[in-house]
Amino acid sequence: MSQVDGRILRSHKSQTLILESIINLINKGNYYPTADQVAKESGIAIRTVFRQFDDMESLLMKVDELINIKILNDEKEISSSLPLISRLKDIIDERINIYDKYENIMIATITQLPKYKILQKKYPEYQKLLRKRTEKIIPEILKLKSNSQELFDATLSFAFYERLKFQGMDKININKSINELCKKILKI
Repeated sequence: MSQVDGRILRSHKSQTLILESIINLINKGNYYPTADQVAKESGIAIRTVFRQFDDMESLLMKVDELINIKILNDEKEISSSLPLISRLKDIIDERINIYDKYENIMIATITQLPKYKILQKKYPEYQKLLRKRTEKIIPEILKLKSNSQELFDATLSFAFYERLKFQGMDKININKSINELCKKILKI
């Protein structure tokens, strides 16, 4: 019994090291780490990597689950009783902090969408979760015309954040710009 428990513990420890290693590689700017690079980063033999994960897609699926959990843990409670301006500020602050913290992970995910079916399935699901969270915190959005709802959602998107960043804006000015545009859409 204890041999089985020991193997399970070692297997869990190996999986954790592998997942942390691929996340570290992506955060360092390697958006497409290979199994060999993951093995070297984790200090685990490549055979062990493939014993734990059948292929890169199953490994990415576990990374995706882990990042989703981390993002959910980064979400803070935003009271619906706060004034609209405060709720808007809080949701924008939250989004920008998540985008800043997980930027390389998000870029890696988006750029690998065409290659992996699991990412093609999960990415739209996460976009819907973000939208539902925003609608829960700012239900006033639901009173807007549908094109204004889409514009609001696009303004809060990672793609919009990245575009402003690539135009040379810093985090503070990105926040201000998104806030101003959202206020215009909400007419406040």
